[in-house]
Amino acid sequence: MADATSAPSDKPKQLIATLLLERPAAPDYRLLAERIGKPLDFNLELAATHKPDFPMMLVTEGDLVIGIRVDAPFSWPLEPMAQFAYWWPDAIKDIARSTCFAAITCSWSRHSRLDAHIRHLILVRELVEQLPVIGVIWGSVLVQPSVLKAEFNRLQERELPFSVWVLVQFSKQPDGNILISTIGMRDFGQMEIETESTLPLDQTFDLVRRFGSYIIAKGPVVKDGETFGLTETQRIKVRYVRSFRPDVNENVYWLELAEQPSVQRPTGFFSKLFGSDRKQ
Repeated sequence: MADATSAPSDKPKQLIATLLLERPAAPDYRLLAERIGKPLDFNLELAATHKPDFPMMLVTEGDLVIGIRVDAPFSWPLEPMAQFAYWWPDAIKDIARSTCFAAITCSWSRHSRLDAHIRHLILVRELVEQLPVIGVIWGSVLVQPSVLKAEFNRLQERELPFSVWVLVQFSKQPDGNILISTIGMRDFGQMEIETESTLPLDQTFDLVRRFGSYIIAKGPVVKDGETFGLTETQRIKVRYVRSFRPDVNENVYWLELAEQPSVQRPTGFFSKLFGSDRKQ
């Protein structure tokens, strides 16, 4: 069971980003080497002589960046991802224009999980600049190129591109509250985030994004029962509770943004083991 008091391995997993392309195309590897080869520690000589085609094979610090293009539409259903891309209302219509896709993967094994994600994003950002990309799939997140570029720019401002890496699912409760849950925090060795909020969606989303970014950057430093806030006066209590999702048998960070949350948690013997009977 995941627990924020444990010390999860910081070794990164194999990262993969899928680029949904409008038409078959390949990057200019010489330009790629010139622009990002040094910060990503590519073998510059090999990168500069790479043939302008897929498959992509780039050597970096003992690892291998591999890119494979499939000249057929992406076959997995994307509607579940698109429904939570509220900043992209035409997502399904736009990605329907995709005729092929490219999967870009690397383990970045000499780096921490966070550094690996940042390095992979630098690579993907450059590929988005060069290729006719309609959308990018990163884990459970579907994002359009303009938002990926905007999120990438957060790095220049020392903020994490949380919305590229972590899916924020949301729904409205019968009483009007916003119910939130994340998918992707576990890729950084951290607990997922959940909340039921009386605040508007955009404010709730921003709180989750900022809290999640803080945990990804600093680690599990917010303990059960402690508070956090975006201002000196804001105090939001954080609890470790069993997820309300029946398929997630783990504790999560629960942000107390509603005095009387209406969401029901799984009950029974196993739920007690995972903490769902604890008071919030």
